[in-house]
Amino acid sequence: VMKTASAAIVVTMAAIFWLSTAFAESGGAAESGGAPTSAAVEPATIEGYRSARFGMTEAEVKKAIKADLSVDDPVKATNPAERTSVLIVSGKNLIPDSPPATVTYILGATTAKLIQVNIVWGEKGGADAKQIVPIANALATYFLDKGSYAKDSVAVNQNLPDGTVLVFRGADAKGRMVVLQLTPIIDPAEAKKATKEKPVELKKATLKLSYVASPAKPDVFRIEKGRF
Repeated sequence: VMKTASAAIVVTMAAIFWLSTAFAESGGAAESGGAPTSAAVEPATIEGYRSARFGMTEAEVKKAIKADLSVDDPVKATNPAERTSVLIVSGKNLIPDSPPATVTYILGATTAKLIQVNIVWGEKGGADAKQIVPIANALATYFLDKGSYAKDSVAVNQNLPDGTVLVFRGADAKGRMVVLQLTPIIDPAEAKKATKEKPVELKKATLKLSYVASPAKPDVFRIEKGRF
């Protein structure tokens, strides 16, 4: 059984996939809490994924899927806990030389309109780190070049308690957010043998990219406070 790496292990490999010069070249903000500082940088906007825009109906999202990914019949499912509907498709070669990805379009519980898009590479058991790491680099640089983000919304290359690496996070002026996370997949037996001098070699990982319309108030089912 494989599992995600511990935070200690992730720290040893973080420098492998993050290009330390990328952030400085994009505008020079700190690792978190700011946006590129150049006055000439235009504000970033996060409206959805490709032609699938936040607020679209199911029919409109399906048209966008057809146009973007050439898929006529996305799999439809529901999230019973959140009472949202999801459209799921397989995306091939979304980035040149990338492994297959699963693209999930989430429609709100009350509006039935697009509220989030998740793109996951290596969903089942992880993908080759030699493919995933360059993709993480390329996407991080892409978003940093996209423009300036809302104050205190930017986070870059942060190790989370569960071992996931927050490669990039940023929100636009309307609070819409993009989040890029890399999760190393580590063999427990190899993890036990790891030392500071000989850390675990990263062989597989999962990369998740999310576009979120309203992180603070998502359109999902929640039991009202005080009901129980």
